[in-house]
Amino acid sequence: MKLSILGCAGGIGGREKLTTCLLLDDDILFDAGTGLATLDMQALVKIDHLFLTHAHLDHVAGLALLVDAVQGKRSHPLIVHATQEVIAVLRQHLFNWHLWPDFGAIPSEQAPVLRWDVLPLHTDLTIKGRTICAAPVNHTSGSAAYLVSQAQAGFMFTGDMYSTPALWKTLAARPQIRQVIIDCSFSNAEADLAQRSLHFCPDSLLREVEQIGQPIEFLIYHLKPGQEDLIMQELQQPQARHQFTALHSGDTLRF
Repeated sequence: MKLSILGCAGGIGGREKLTTCLLLDDDILFDAGTGLATLDMQALVKIDHLFLTHAHLDHVAGLALLVDAVQGKRSHPLIVHATQEVIAVLRQHLFNWHLWPDFGAIPSEQAPVLRWDVLPLHTDLTIKGRTICAAPVNHTSGSAAYLVSQAQAGFMFTGDMYSTPALWKTLAARPQIRQVIIDCSFSNAEADLAQRSLHFCPDSLLREVEQIGQPIEFLIYHLKPGQEDLIMQELQQPQARHQFTALHSGDTLRF
């Protein structure tokens, strides 16, 4: 599996500050932030599945433009997988004919550009040999992480989150997953803001992962622009049991 990091920043503010969008091989997206704009039309048309972690704008801004761009260029709909709560928010507040047309009914309800798929939690979905499983996380209502594996390799993408002890039990049941893409948005000086907005800062993330027994490389994403170096410095504690590496837009990971 090839995972292309199209965007992973916690905000905009420069050419490399693109918000969350990950491309698995050439047909599966995880989130649809501004990083999606780096793909050309040929690449956009190849995307068959989009898995959303939650409905915040920095993770879905590209979805509206994606379905508009590929309309009339595909023979089958783009399938958007998410929890019921996330789909309900997007249908009510984005694809509502006010902010954007309802592409679930364009060009017709019988043959739409976009098809919603309510993804049950803790249930494996296999797409061309790749297994994807959603697990709930503590962020906005209906937020989910995704555990992705093929054969004896894989990764977990948490999306935005705060402390979720049950997630690590789910991870432990899949020992082939050794890399976790995880949110750490704020420095320790903004720990209160991190907690109120349900994001990690270094101190809270280090406490969270102490319970994990197996060795994991944590790939840190969603760093707020201007705080990247400080956040990563604060994560590099001598007593830390795990490796922490900053993720960058344009990175490529192979599993």
